[in-house]
Order: sequence, then structure tokens, then C-alpha cells
Amino acid sequence: MYLHKGHGVPRNGDSVAFVHRTSAQFTIRLAGLVPKPGVYRFSEGTTIADVINMTMPGSLSDQEVECLCAREVVGGDMVTVSSGKNQHAEISLNMMNARERMLLGIPLNPDLMDGADWEALPGIGPELAEDIIAERHNNGEFGTIDGLLRVPGIGEKRVETLRRYF
Repeated sequence: MYLHKGHGVPRNGDSVAFVHRTSAQFTIRLAGLVPKPGVYRFSEGTTIADVINMTMPGSLSDQEVECLCAREVVGGDMVTVSSGKNQHAEISLNMMNARERMLLGIPLNPDLMDGADWEALPGIGPELAEDIIAERHNNGEFGTIDGLLRVPGIGEKRVETLRRYF
């Protein structure tokens, strides 16, 4: 479930949402053909079908709900609804970019980041981002932020600087 509480009216006319943060909740982005696209907080165990049914009641058929029920959403997911064939909605699931996750306080995963995500971090330029991706490709996942120590050019000091994002 999510908690949506209006307060004031911003310039574009939408309501402003305030949510209470707990460890049992996570943040996702809902985008595309939805009545209120934006960032929402949901409880752990929420599925894609739950997200769609809570934000767009009655928009999914029973068959679509059944297909989506198994996949739980996690912090940093971006659920996008677009128009598909035969008046059915197409739902895609991606990750928010690193800048948005950092802004929202969603921990990054060093094993799922692409070059642009790495470049969004302070002190990581295009060349170092490329080296990080190559190291992960050639030698496997990092597991934790400490795994970055095996990348030439990254030392303890840089890892400590980046630790707060992971």
C-alpha cells in the first residue's frame, strides 16, 4: 500500500505527496499512460499488478493480473504503462537512472549499473566508468562496493567517498 497525502497545489495543478518513510517501504516511479505519473512508496511484497491496480483501478484484466502477480517490484524500479495492441496496456519494468536513485536515497547496486550510471557518481568520469564496466564484464560481479577495489584507479579513499550511495 502507499500513503498519498495532498498538501497545497503546485504550479502544474497536481497534488503534492508526502509519505512516512519506514524500512518496510520502497520507492518506485510510475510513468506513461497513468492518471498520476510520479514517484510512489509501496510496502515490501507489492507486485506489479498491485501497483497498477492501486493507481489505475480496473485497468487490468484478470488474465493480465495473473501474469503480473508473481513479480514483486523493488526500490528503484520504474513501471511504465503504454498503449499496446487491441486496446491492452503494455507494461514495462526498468530501473530509474542512478541520479534519480541517489536523489531519492535508493541504494545503488554496483552489479546492475551501466556506464551512464557510473558517470553520475562524483569522481567517476567516462574512462573510469568504462574501466569499471570492463572489469565487471571480464571478472564477474563486484558483490559490494568494496569489489570496486579491484579496478585500477580506484582505491580505499574513493570507495569510502562512494559508499554512501550503495
